[in-house]
Amino acid sequence: MQNEEKSGDSTEAALLKIKSDALRLLSFSSRSIEELRNRLKQKKHPPALVEQAIDSLKKQGLVDDVKFAKLFAESRLYSRPTGRRQLEIDLKKKGLPQELVRQTVSDLKDYDEKGMVRELVLKRLKGMSGVSKEKKRMRLYGLLKRRGFGSDAIFSVMDEIFRHGGAEDLEFKENSSED
Repeated sequence: MQNEEKSGDSTEAALLKIKSDALRLLSFSSRSIEELRNRLKQKKHPPALVEQAIDSLKKQGLVDDVKFAKLFAESRLYSRPTGRRQLEIDLKKKGLPQELVRQTVSDLKDYDEKGMVRELVLKRLKGMSGVSKEKKRMRLYGLLKRRGFGSDAIFSVMDEIFRHGGAEDLEFKENSSED
């Protein structure tokens, strides 16, 4: 009987240690359930106890993939604007299920791809004085594609800016303000 109590106590102690590790990890940064699971397994915790600890944290509302996905996506839009495709890739890397990723990206309210592309292009053009128009277009296109923006949005905004002389006007205004 004493052995059962000791094994029960050691299981409880191990579970408490796992929860403590999980809370410490969550204090640094919010994480998806899969990320948390992987980090706890890296610490050589028994998988069965990791699952038990995660279930407990879910019941307490401390881990929630739906909330995490929404906060991550919204945060990414403001901190490092990206296209839908890149946002989906980033959410998948976090270990979120495909359906949740798709739903999260489609539910974004403030997502204006052309607006983000325009803002990024105008911001980057400021630092491109002395560069040929064609080179500017190539560099901007590369940057925007790496950020996951769609070709339609990229070409539409770049045509608008370069056709109406936005790039040259921007350069002129920048140079004339230094006089």
